[in-house]
Amino acid sequence: MEGKEMGSWLLALGALALSVSAAADEPWVAFTQNELIGFKDAQGAVRIEPKLSPMFTLARRFEHIIATGEESADGYRSYYLLRDGREVAPESLYFFDNAPICESENSIRFRDRQHDKVGFLDGNGEVLIAAELSDATAMRNGMVVALEGATRSCADPDVSLEQCEHKGWSGGSEVLLDRHGGTLVENFDGSRAGALDWFSRKVSDQPSSDPHRVSFKAVDGRYLSFVDIEKDFAAWFRDEFLAHLDDAALKAHSYPQLRSGQGGEPLDDWKTAAVDDALREHGAQLRARLEALRASANYGVRQDDMGWPFDAERDPQYFDGCGEFAQWSTPKVSVMEHWQQGSFEPARHASFDFIRTADGYRLVAFSIPSL
Repeated sequence: MEGKEMGSWLLALGALALSVSAAADEPWVAFTQNELIGFKDAQGAVRIEPKLSPMFTLARRFEHIIATGEESADGYRSYYLLRDGREVAPESLYFFDNAPICESENSIRFRDRQHDKVGFLDGNGEVLIAAELSDATAMRNGMVVALEGATRSCADPDVSLEQCEHKGWSGGSEVLLDRHGGTLVENFDGSRAGALDWFSRKVSDQPSSDPHRVSFKAVDGRYLSFVDIEKDFAAWFRDEFLAHLDDAALKAHSYPQLRSGQGGEPLDDWKTAAVDDALREHGAQLRARLEALRASANYGVRQDDMGWPFDAERDPQYFDGCGEFAQWSTPKVSVMEHWQQGSFEPARHASFDFIRTADGYRLVAFSIPSL
């Protein structure tokens, strides 16, 4: 074989190897048969026969490890399943809001039921963080907010723990941990944890002077700071979005498709249109309402953890493997008239929904009441 032909053959072989490697890393997708769950690879080949119970299998995508279970002669058995078929940590599923959780950043929480403690497994089924925590959030940018040293309590008055349906925690302290369980911040204030952009982490010798950031003193004496999503968005909305309300700017700051309604009707009745068509039909009303907001500042901003108008199957980039809207990586934020006064009424006051994309915040839906 001549040198030129050999080079072409080697290039083709290398491309094939890369293609095979990429396919091997692609998530498997769940399918249902006879009310049981199985998984197929990206080429449609069945990798796991439909035998898994939907009661324990919420994962729609299988990347490295999933929480699952199946019916047995004695009832049900639950475990974590790896892509190589191994079952690990039997009867140790972590539940949030009465549902098994999904993998996050090649890790997943598990609960040692004998000691009622939480830890983390990695994507190979190995213990990443020992089960010594009272509770913990999912991994976000290699960090978790954990509760240590708490005791079980019941939210229902005069109900024993054995009979309690709404168990919680009392006492203990919150800490910020790294991926391997090392303490980053002691006495962490987790009350605003859901409002922070974990992927905006910065380390500095002094607290951040940026008013859009929240700073925490780390155990090494330095400071970790994170963007507060609502503060960041509010500044952008005021200084950038409201400052430019011509057609070109509205289009540039909008999603390719826009949902619109009058606020009082069910969300399923809102109309979807391409951004050009939506602005052609509603541009004058939209601009007038936004100009009024700019003049009065009579509005409020809040995060919205619902994925609407997006769909887990149609827009998987905005959802995790369980079909939960990934607010932590693609925040959705709403602007509502009169929200600061607590008098927002959907049938009377306008609302505007935005999602943060790789290109910045984009308007995805708005309601303008007909009153």
